[in-house]
Amino acid sequence: MRASLTGVRSCTRPPWRCFASKPRLPPCSPSSTMTLEQRELYDRIIEDRGKTGAKGGFSVTNADGSLVGPWNAMVSSPLIGGLAERMGSFCRHHNACDDDLYEIGILVVGAEWLSQFEWYAHEKLALKAGVSPEAVQSVKDQVSPELAKGMTEKQRAVYKYARELHYTKRVSDQTHADALKAVGAERALIDLVFTMGFYHQISMTLNAFNVPLPEGVIPPFQEPE
Repeated sequence: MRASLTGVRSCTRPPWRCFASKPRLPPCSPSSTMTLEQRELYDRIIEDRGKTGAKGGFSVTNADGSLVGPWNAMVSSPLIGGLAERMGSFCRHHNACDDDLYEIGILVVGAEWLSQFEWYAHEKLALKAGVSPEAVQSVKDQVSPELAKGMTEKQRAVYKYARELHYTKRVSDQTHADALKAVGAERALIDLVFTMGFYHQISMTLNAFNVPLPEGVIPPFQEPE
């Protein structure tokens, strides 16, 4: 089900069946055999992304040290995965867009992909960044920007921008101007778009390889049937 820009849902998802029920990648942990490149990337993820997870209230590893979320896939393909990890790090640590605003953009991507782990992690990070629970729920429900609850004026402008870009594949002059005013500078708007693009990559990876949630976590989205 896809929500239109007016908040009305229409059925556009393909009626595929037989979705995966098990993870498709073996876990990467200190006890598994790693190449030098894999080990270096693993250690970097633990050092850098581990801090982000701690801030958001989630761990980047399982109890056995294996990586959760998209990081396991990155280590499984360490050359391109290492570049992806750096992109993610820069999106978080060197973003000219305020963190509550780019987290709104990331949540829009997560809702678009019904990406379980992406939403699980970034719902926590968005709340930590100052996005209200009502605003988070509005993004999850894919309501229209006019009906979204609990958003600041700036957050609503970014939400409208992100939705319009996703649903029409374009952005009107007025929506662009409103979002530019909200984020404060052209570089910040560019960084917002780069960040959303990166999390499309992350959501694709999570969904394609059926990356599991931590044990005991209830999936935020109902899986397609």
